[in-house]
Order: sequence, then structure tokens, then C-alpha cells
Amino acid sequence: KPVIHGLHSNRILILNNEVRQEGQQWGADHAPEIDPAVADKITVIKGADAVRYGSDALGGVVVIAPNQLPYGDGLHGQLSPSFASNGRKSATTLKLESGLPGLLHWAWRVQGTLKRSGDIHTADYMLNNTAAAEANFSAAIGMRQESGSAELFYSRYQNESGVFYGSHIGNLDDLLARFEIGQPLTTYPFSYSIEAPKQKVIHHLLKAKAYYFLPFGGKLTAQYAFQKDIRQEFSVRRLDRTRIPALNMWLTTHLAEIFWENMDASHWKTLVGGSFSLQDNYNQPGTGVVPVIPNFASVGYGAFAIEKYHKDNWNAEVGLRYDYKYLSADGYDMYSQRYGGEHDFHNITYSLGGAWQTTPHTALSSNIGVAWRAPQVNELYSSGLHHGVGTYNLGEASLSPETGVKWITSLSYTHPERGMHLTADAYVQLIKNYIYDYPTGETRTLFSGVYPIFQYSQADAFFRGVDIDASVRLAQWGAIAQRLSYGLRGSVVFANELKTDRYFPFIPAPCLSQSLEWKAQPKGLFQTLEASIGHTFVAKQTRFDPSQELVATTPDAYHLFEAAIGGTIAIGEQQTLSVRLSCENLFNQLYKEYTNRFRYYAHDLGRNVYLRLNYNF
Repeated sequence: KPVIHGLHSNRILILNNEVRQEGQQWGADHAPEIDPAVADKITVIKGADAVRYGSDALGGVVVIAPNQLPYGDGLHGQLSPSFASNGRKSATTLKLESGLPGLLHWAWRVQGTLKRSGDIHTADYMLNNTAAAEANFSAAIGMRQESGSAELFYSRYQNESGVFYGSHIGNLDDLLARFEIGQPLTTYPFSYSIEAPKQKVIHHLLKAKAYYFLPFGGKLTAQYAFQKDIRQEFSVRRLDRTRIPALNMWLTTHLAEIFWENMDASHWKTLVGGSFSLQDNYNQPGTGVVPVIPNFASVGYGAFAIEKYHKDNWNAEVGLRYDYKYLSADGYDMYSQRYGGEHDFHNITYSLGGAWQTTPHTALSSNIGVAWRAPQVNELYSSGLHHGVGTYNLGEASLSPETGVKWITSLSYTHPERGMHLTADAYVQLIKNYIYDYPTGETRTLFSGVYPIFQYSQADAFFRGVDIDASVRLAQWGAIAQRLSYGLRGSVVFANELKTDRYFPFIPAPCLSQSLEWKAQPKGLFQTLEASIGHTFVAKQTRFDPSQELVATTPDAYHLFEAAIGGTIAIGEQQTLSVRLSCENLFNQLYKEYTNRFRYYAHDLGRNVYLRLNYNF
């Protein structure tokens, strides 16, 4: 899952082709049900524009977007097979797109992906039952004229993946021994089989969008999206009941949005609009297991306004939004007692910021804003096995919404002639009623195993940190346009309870990445050639509270190295073939990542060699 300034999951909004992604994304697992091959561009929004998309954007907004449809263009496409050694993974993506012959204002695109992988491994041993299979499809068609346009998009994502055997442990003694050893006692040979415990997810997305240039000025845009997310989780059960999903959740979401935007001659740009959402989650009967979350339904609506002003070497922006959310949950717990309730949440969010081009190469920007997030159903009412991470979660029905005030200041320096680039972000964020889960020290025994209990709670939090992204050209030779560059990235985030200074669990440790990259543009068969080496250092997380952890210590610091080589070959006038060979964890380091909750049971991934091909035609 994406992490921005130490925040992730429900504190990061993800827009999939302009649609707010809605699935069973609660918790540190359950990654977004999105095929990365759909995306041609990924943008992170931290300024006033984030106000447009509603609540939950305490960390930011990640926009995953494809290119525009090829109106008036001929047939072309892309075939992208890839292979990975860790898990013996193979994947293939095919994309075709074209304008419609004889219809200059129409265009279409289809895309599909198939993936298959087996058990992955650490540097020393196999992680059994971590195989996965994926099949995705998307299609789009659009019509564009001078007065406006309309587009229709559909995607289907399907993934089936095993859950590591070592996270589901049969008895308390074995569980405590596993925490002490930190790795599985028994492993099995490599396999492509996906056995229980496992998960299967199907996600449908249908989007219709149209915009029209109004006679009196500006552009009016309307969009509707329908999403259906089906999640089935299979546990080890008695007799032949393993084939019956222990959890079978169907989540349906309707999203509607309408907004008007306009830019006049005096450098002002205005954006106003509103949104509506309707969502319900239904736990299918017949599983024989009490669902981890109850049935629920929610309704939400909001209105926003954003104003921007740009003149010469400076600009300013302000955004304001009001949101309301109603939630009703109803279910039965393991004692056949009915539980749930109704909740009303509402809040105002705003953002105010500006940027100043201080010199031809230097810019300074600053932004302060308020964001909020209503507690999710899992945080309020969880009562069962969190399948993907091997924990038993308990909610807290009295949780209040989170409200965050964040101030971020950025300094950037760009000098293309010298090949220099630097961006430094410093931020502070106060989050009132920050929601988190922590181990209580107790366990719950089910037929499939013994699981540590995690309880949701909240406290006022103080986040602060710095991000740095820099690159510099070390040398350049003119013969074949060769270039040698050095890159540096670093991030550090601190988070603690505001009143007591107690540390929160699962906050990323400081990390630093550097790379050395060589690029060339020869005049022969190859259009481009490139090679790189990289190094990542992740420090030991020393800012932690042992009472908030399953084990009394955190993983040691570690170093990872990577390398890559590749190039692009011209095949005809409009055809190219790109080949890239890369290796992650080059020296097969045995390590654990602090924010990975499987670290209690196993180490992280070992060496992984990738071969990627990309044929454009």
C-alpha cells in the first residue's frame, strides 16, 4: 500500500481512473484491487486540490490515470511480458487502442493482464502457500467533439492468493515459540498450489463521464461510478468445509460527482462541485462463521470550492469542503448477541497555500490544511480473525472521527544545464483522535489456530518529518550522448502521542536510498541504453513502545542493493522493443521490515531477478 508521510491505508485516497477506489481495504493488508498495467501516470496530490476528493485524505491523494483515448489515431498497442525468479512469477499484459475508422471523434481501448506466481522465498527458506494468480481486464470507449465529450470505462480485477502457512499456528506454545524464533520451523518444496488459508477477490468498476463547454463560460463535468467488490477468505476447517469461504463479503458502492471549472483572463481558476455516495456491505450467509465485520450501509455527500490565482512567478490557492456521512451497522457476534448502531459524522476541511519562484531555478511553496476521516466499520465493530495478517481484531464502537491539521513547506531547485534537481519537504501534522490497533497480550483460539488479539484505540498524535529527493549529473560525454547521474532519496518520520510522548506502533523507520545511473543514446540499433546500481538503508526503529508490540524488540537495521541494465531497440518506424534485466536484494540479505506484520513469523523477500520486455507497435 502507498505510504505518505507515515500514513497509509484509509488515510490515503486512491483514485483509479478518476474514481475513488472502494474495496475491503481496511487494515495493513488488502492491497488496492487495481491492475498497475492500467496506469500510464501516477500523481500524488498534497495541496488544495486534495480538498476536491472528500474525507480520508489525511496523508494525501494518489491519482492512477491512463492516457487519453487516441482520437483520430490508428491502431497501436503494447505487449509486456515479464518474469521474476522469486516465486517463478510470469505476467503478460496486452493493450490495444485506436480511433474508429471513418469516425474521427470516436476512440477505444482494451487491456488485459494475466499473472501467476508460486511460493516466494526469503534468503534462507521458502514461504509456503504464498502463490497467487491474477486475471484482469479493462475496456474504454469515448466520443469527443468541440462542445464536449463522453466516455465509458469498465474494469474487472480478480486475484487469488495464499496466506502464508506460518501466520496461522495451531496452539499457544507454538505461537510463543514462533515469536521467539521469528521464522517457520518447517518448510516444504516450492509449489504453485494455492491452498487454505487463502483469499479470492473480484472487483468490478464501471464509470461513465461526460463534460460540456457551457455557452456562458466554463466546463461542466458529471461522472457516475459503480463498484462491486467481492472478497472471499478461506480458512482451514473440519472435513470438507475448507472449500466453503469462512468470510464472503459483497461491497457495493455508487459514486456520483458534478463540478464546474473555469479560468478567466485575469489568471483566476475556479472549481466548484458536489458529490454523493451510497455504499452497503452484505455478508453472504452459509459460511458457518461469524463475520469479522457486520453488515453495514452508508450514505455520504459533500460540496467543495477551490480557487487558484497565478501571476508571473507566484501563485496561491485555497480550497474548502463540507462532508457528511451516515453509517448504520447491524450484525451478530460470536455469542449470538446483536450489535451495531447508527453514526452521523460531518466536518469541514480546507487548504490554503502558495508558491513563489524565488529565482529562475529555485521555488518555495507552503500549504496548511485540515483533513478528517470517520472511523471505518472495522475500527468500530471488528470481532474476528483478520485473515491476511493472522491477528484477531476487536473494534471500539465509541471511536470519534480523526481530524488532522498539517503544514508542509517545500523547497525545490532545478538546473537542467547542470543536471541538478533537489526537492525537500518538511511537515508537521497534529491528528486529533488518531486511530490505531495494538496487541493486548492476549490470544484467541479458533479451529484454524491461535491468534494474538489486536484492539483498536485512539489518542491525539503529533507527526513530523522530512523527505528529500535529489539528483545530480556527475559527467556527460557528447560522442553518443552519455550521462552519469547520482540520485539520493531519504525520509524520516516521527510520531508520538501528544500528551504522554508515548510512541505509536508501526511507524516507518528512517530510510535512505541512493543510485548511480548511466544512460546513453547511441546512433545504431539501440535508441537508448542504461545501467544502474542502487543501495537502500533502513535504520532500526528505536522509537517504539514494547507494550505495544508482540515482541519486545524491533528488527535490526539493514542494507539492500539492486542493479539493472536495459535498452530500447527500434523496429521499423513506429515499433520499439524495450528489454530490462534487474535484480532486487542483490546479495540475498536476510532481513525484516518493521512495518511488515508478517515479521513476527518470517523474514522478508530474498533475491529477486526480473526480466521485463515491452513491445510497442
